[in-house]
Amino acid sequence: MNKNIVAICENETSAKSLQQAALELGFNVKYEVQAKSAIKNELSEKDINEAAIVLFVISYDVEDIEKIERFIDREYYEVEPKFVINDAKAVLNEISSELN
Repeated sequence: MNKNIVAICENETSAKSLQQAALELGFNVKYEVQAKSAIKNELSEKDINEAAIVLFVISYDVEDIEKIERFIDREYYEVEPKFVINDAKAVLNEISSELN
């Protein structure tokens, strides 16, 4: 199974929580943070193409993602940041079960 995930997070807290859980569970997560119409640590096309899934860790609409066209026709999963911050392992385990 491809354990590469790219994530678009609205804050650093959820991104760091996701990365820690990914390390513990054997996932490879690359992320960018999108806040206030700015992108920090922008994902490369290569990272996006190699990912099994795109994870949107946002509390706003997916349509409001900056440069959303990069993710068209990609399988994605959407979750509120509070769930990732509270239990990122559970989120990654749920994604893993859906990918299998």
